[in-house]
Amino acid sequence: MIGKSKYLVITYDILLPVMICLGVVALLYFVLFSSFFAVTSIHCVLDLEPCEDPSLLSELDKLKGQNIFKIVGDQVTTHLTSLDFTIREATLSKELPGSISLSLQSVYPVVALQVSGDDPTWIIFDSSLRVIGARRIDPNVPSVVVQGPLTFIVGKVPTDANIISSLELAKRVSDELFAVKTITLIDADTIHLALDSGKIAIFTPKKDELVQLRALQTILTDATILEGVNTIDVRFARPVLR
Repeated sequence: MIGKSKYLVITYDILLPVMICLGVVALLYFVLFSSFFAVTSIHCVLDLEPCEDPSLLSELDKLKGQNIFKIVGDQVTTHLTSLDFTIREATLSKELPGSISLSLQSVYPVVALQVSGDDPTWIIFDSSLRVIGARRIDPNVPSVVVQGPLTFIVGKVPTDANIISSLELAKRVSDELFAVKTITLIDADTIHLALDSGKIAIFTPKKDELVQLRALQTILTDATILEGVNTIDVRFARPVLR
């Protein structure tokens, strides 16, 4: 008669579940705690251009070394938009094993300064004339053409009174006339407005802007008047077309 063994006999029915549990634990540890899934690279674009703001880049650097699965995208994007008023929208995507991509959208610009030159740059502003940032792509808002270089602080209103008055002029003109592309301050008596049609309107800051705008609007609504016209000078009681 064979007696029962006093030693534990590990059967297949016991071994398989134990091995599965150990495998799951090992996999979870590998996924959540190993350096293989640590964030090593972060790609960031703001309005289709590489992110350059040092404070933003410093904030993103804090993500490096963290486990990619432990990073909650919504928390990161909410944190970034709360830190910087110029960021309207943020989207985060992950690429295993350790890459993160961030796509940021600025708040909508209202007006811009276009720094003339071979490689034009636009300084864009929000409705309160706070600096949103610099762009190399036309922001498609009314722009005041100025000579560079210029220095501004993101989030701050310019300190130069002439710059402020020029931007306010651009806002007023664009509110009344949507066809304006750029505004150039020629001198103390002359302002050139480049229209979307390619025509140039000439204003003077020494006369009522609204009167000049109304005269320009009247002319622009009559296609027959505009035939062969490149310049519309509304500085006078009777506008000059040439």
